[in-house]
Amino acid sequence: MRKIFNLCILVVLISSSNGYGQSANKAAQEAFEKGAKANKNKDFNSAIINYTKAIELDPKFMLAYNNRGDEYRILKKYPEAIKDYTKVIELDPKYVFAYNSRGIAYSNLMKHEEAIADYTKAIELDPKYVFAYNNRGLAYANLKNHEEAIKDYTKAIELDPKLVFNYNDRGLAYANLKNHEEAIKDYTKVIELDPKYVFAYNSRGIAYSNLMKHEEAIADYTKAIELEPKYMFAYNNRGLSYSNLKKHEEAIADYTKVIELDPKYVDAYSNRGLAYANLKNHEEAIEDYTKAIELDPKFMLAYDYRGDVYSNLKKYEEAIEDYTKAIELDPKYVIAYNDRGLAYANLKKHEEAIEDYTKAIELEPKYVFAYNNRGIAYSNLKKQEEAIDDFTRAIELDPKYVFAYSCRGIEYRILKKYPEAIADFTKAIELDPKYAYAYNGRGIAYSNLKKHEEAIADYTKAIELEPKFMLAYNNRGGMYSVLKMHEEAIVDYTKAIELDPKYVFNYNDRGEAYKALGKTKEANADFAKAKALEK
Repeated sequence: MRKIFNLCILVVLISSSNGYGQSANKAAQEAFEKGAKANKNKDFNSAIINYTKAIELDPKFMLAYNNRGDEYRILKKYPEAIKDYTKVIELDPKYVFAYNSRGIAYSNLMKHEEAIADYTKAIELDPKYVFAYNNRGLAYANLKNHEEAIKDYTKAIELDPKLVFNYNDRGLAYANLKNHEEAIKDYTKVIELDPKYVFAYNSRGIAYSNLMKHEEAIADYTKAIELEPKYMFAYNNRGLSYSNLKKHEEAIADYTKVIELDPKYVDAYSNRGLAYANLKNHEEAIEDYTKAIELDPKFMLAYDYRGDVYSNLKKYEEAIEDYTKAIELDPKYVIAYNDRGLAYANLKKHEEAIEDYTKAIELEPKYVFAYNNRGIAYSNLKKQEEAIDDFTRAIELDPKYVFAYSCRGIEYRILKKYPEAIADFTKAIELDPKYAYAYNGRGIAYSNLKKHEEAIADYTKAIELEPKFMLAYNNRGGMYSVLKMHEEAIVDYTKAIELDPKYVFNYNDRGEAYKALGKTKEANADFAKAKALEK
């Protein structure tokens, strides 16, 4: 919450020196003046002692209650401040500043409804009291009633178009309503009025970031840093924008600066971990996530992210442990169930994977990836009908989800429903003409229908798109063998062996091609190699 603005102390001191509200009791007035002097010297406790003495000498000394309330508020003793402001109001029900000040005290106690009532009373007494509108706007904002907040900030701007913080606060309200364009207009106005207002650059940068205008955002964060070289949040935010532009090295430099400025800033470690992970610097990423967890053992996302890195390192047991911890901290965090399901699947624990995907779907019935992943798990358990149901649901939720068509095509092919399989692979290719695996899948379906030319064309396309696609070479070699084009088949099998020297079938298949050509020596060598690999 931004510090609520109020000129009460200044107004009171000036008013007192002009004779307003002075005590007829000379000793009480002297004690009051001593309190005001102590306030100027920032000796707030002495100020309270002197105002208290003034009140003891003159129990109806309204300004002494008011100023003592201000001192209590400065010292964050809000209940005491409220008592004093309430006394002021009893003594003078039309004293506007007391309502505003009591509202501020209520706001600091998170009693925003009571604060709004006081600001509203201040506005009734003085409809041109700019600060009461602003403060009421802040209270509405804290209650997430941003529309009402905007109305108050707008009124404050009408009353005083040059008060910077009204534009800034309205910009924040627009941002909370995701109206980032309007927010940018307000932050820009702040900067026009005060080119050194650091927070406006940072806030405008955030708005640009939310509009995916990361270059503009970086320019604003950079300006904020120029104005305030130790402005930690600007470095962190700039790092996020660099990350979104895939400039991970620059992002890491910014997060590192944040950590230098505040070694206990948890988010910086987590963000730097993500940047390291994107650069495949997995060990550094794990170190950062681990540090984030040390600083905040309940930082759920750090466990989830570290789990992702362990998964990328194929350390699935460690990944599962982290995902499980993330779920303990937030049992409704859908992504952790999906991620843990993937880790179980990689350990061939498909039943456990299905349980996690099912839980993710319960929590988020439109979570496309969970349906698709559960379909894959069912497929691995040879439950093709269940798999098809899940892939179909994924397609219903996202008709452009290429992978789901390809996966369903595989299931249809397993069930020997080749026309349906071809239709799905064809749809996947329409959606992504560079998806090599869909061409390979369709090629297999064509081969099962003995449409060898079409199959060869698809395998060839898959190889063009993915020159290291070993299975496409093997499959095309198979088609050449069927067509008795054994020389071409041998070329493909040989390429497949280069790509994966431990894939047994390549040797067997090439051996058969050699055998068909009467090259017994070469055939026997391949058969022997295949047997050796099988052992």
